[in-house]
Amino acid sequence: MNRTLAKRVASAVFLFLLTEPLFASNLRWLNYSPVRFFTDQDWNLATEAGRKALNDSADGETVKWNNPQSGSHGSLTPISTSTLDGQRCRKLKIENSANNMQGSSIFDFCLKADGKWGAVDTNPAD
Repeated sequence: MNRTLAKRVASAVFLFLLTEPLFASNLRWLNYSPVRFFTDQDWNLATEAGRKALNDSADGETVKWNNPQSGSHGSLTPISTSTLDGQRCRKLKIENSANNMQGSSIFDFCLKADGKWGAVDTNPAD
């Protein structure tokens, strides 16, 4: 994945995880990702799991979500926590499955002064 696309995906994931479902519903341009097939309920479940993983979960603790109605599911696992320029940062592994498509990526997020998480870098998983 080239750097520009990686930054776009990181930005999309940031919005997906931390903004209102209205914004997340506009991210379906990710054509080669399971999130392309997410329903509104999938987005809501995944967003809540993302917030819980970043805000409340210990490193290595996986937060799972599942929507039996659509068959979509996923997991979010904080891999590590660090400090960068005084900000709490977390490396987060995100795995999603929808419509027989699976995806896995690792993103770095830092907690900003306004209390929101922001994507700072990305390293797509194999």
